[in-house]
Amino acid sequence: MIDSNLIDIENEKEHYVKRGDPTKPTYYIIRRILESTGLFARYKIFGEHIRYALSNGWLPVIDMQNYPNPYLAPEKLGKENSWEYYFEQPLRIGVEQAYSGENIILSGVEAFPQLYEAMCLLENQNNMLTEWRMLVKFGLLKVKPTIYDEIINVRKKLFAPNDRVLGVLLRGTDYLDKKPKWHPIPPPQEFAASTVAAAFQKWQCNKIFLATEDKSIVEFFKRVFGNLCVTLDREYVDYKSGEDVALVRIDRPNDHFLQGREYLTQIVLLSTCNSFVAARCSGTLGVMMMTDAFEHTYFFNLGRYGLITLD
Repeated sequence: MIDSNLIDIENEKEHYVKRGDPTKPTYYIIRRILESTGLFARYKIFGEHIRYALSNGWLPVIDMQNYPNPYLAPEKLGKENSWEYYFEQPLRIGVEQAYSGENIILSGVEAFPQLYEAMCLLENQNNMLTEWRMLVKFGLLKVKPTIYDEIINVRKKLFAPNDRVLGVLLRGTDYLDKKPKWHPIPPPQEFAASTVAAAFQKWQCNKIFLATEDKSIVEFFKRVFGNLCVTLDREYVDYKSGEDVALVRIDRPNDHFLQGREYLTQIVLLSTCNSFVAARCSGTLGVMMMTDAFEHTYFFNLGRYGLITLD
């Protein structure tokens, strides 16, 4: 049983909640107090924290068990770790072991250096992305093997071995509606479709795999590309103004788990495509971390809300 006094949902700053024998390991609990943060925003933020913890000689442990998040049903709060639904713990250390340690640090909001959806990082300029990909290669951000194998089986059902697939990731819903400050501006559907059509022909692809959370984007691309456009058989969000998309619930059993599973499936499938066209968002960065290289890439660079300069 985890001592509830060690769970701190008020103080977002990095701090010790337990300090004991200095010769014993220090556990660095990676947490996210903001509930609405999506799975791959967490993926990149947790990657920052993992790197930071290891650089200090601490043992990183991800806690999505004691802090509310979109992938954990409310009745399972404090009982199950939703990170472990999809990913392995960085060092295979669970929260129960960590919270029983002699020395415990709770993470702050973010760590440094930080992972952003900047063009220089997505395009791996000066090999900036390479060192972050090592987190994946070393198993520190590892998809659970059973989940990964199931996703690869989905790919085999969607595509033939010789298909040349153009992966497309587009972000809609609350990005377009709320225009969150400093977040990248997603492309209009018509512009996105025309860019995809040009890339599809130029890069000699025969299938498009569209990944998005937005039902309206799926419907538009299906009208434009017909059977050339393949999508995951999943529930898409019929967005209503003012919602945080990560907190939108779908009326079905086990929805919290399934929304994360569908998101992860899309990202892994995108990482297996031949080429990639994407809006800048956390999912795009996740795709680029999971793959060594695509034949071709294109990222929409329309600036950020509240800024007039491109990055």
